[in-house]
Amino acid sequence: MHDRCSVCGLVYLRNQGDTWLYWIVMDRIPIAAGLILVVFFGLRVASWQAGVLFFGGMAVPLVATMPQRQGIAVALNYLSRIYFPDPSDDIPSLDRG
Repeated sequence: MHDRCSVCGLVYLRNQGDTWLYWIVMDRIPIAAGLILVVFFGLRVASWQAGVLFFGGMAVPLVATMPQRQGIAVALNYLSRIYFPDPSDDIPSLDRG
């Protein structure tokens, strides 16, 4: 990921941990809810092959969509910076003309 926008100079991540909340909301909560539903509906791993298949079915989509999820987290962080501005945050003005 780039540090800043090449056009306007916006720093994407002002502080390294700014996207932590969005990762939790977009990533960990749906995984936990899915696992709870799987346990609730009684999925039982009967063999090691079924365990590998279940783990792969969970891990492959997470790894494959990581760049998109990271981009969404940065975009949500940007929106929070726009809607709840911090006076010390240097956000370039948008020229819409």
